[in-house]
Amino acid sequence: MLLGESLEDYLETIMILSEKGKVRSIDVAKLMGVSKPSVNKAVNNLKDRGLITQETYGDIHLTEEGTNMAQMIFHRHKSIRSFLIEILNVSADTAEKDACRIEHIISEETFEKILESLENNKK
Repeated sequence: MLLGESLEDYLETIMILSEKGKVRSIDVAKLMGVSKPSVNKAVNNLKDRGLITQETYGDIHLTEEGTNMAQMIFHRHKSIRSFLIEILNVSADTAEKDACRIEHIISEETFEKILESLENNKK
C-alpha cells in the first residue's frame, strides 16, 4: 500500500507517541509541527485505509496493519540514519534530516544494499 511521504510521517509519529502512552490529535500536531486540522485530515485518511482507529474525539490507535507498516517505516528510517552516520560519517543532525527524506523514496534494492553495508561494517 502506497501512502506517500506525509501519511508515512503521520503513521510513524503515531507509533512513536503510542509507545509513550495515549495518542491524541493535539500530540501529533505538536510533535510534527502541523495544525490540528491537518492532523484530522491525515487521521481520516489513515482510518479509511484501515491503518488506525479513533472514536470521535478519542485517542488514536494503530491497527495491526498500521503497526506493521509504521514499524517498517521506522526501521527504514533508523537504518538509513545509521548508514549515514556509521558508513558515510555524516553528522547526527544532518543524518536525521536526510534519513527522514530518503526513507520515503528509496528503492528496495538500494535499501537492501544499505542493510548489507551496515552488516558488513559490524564484522
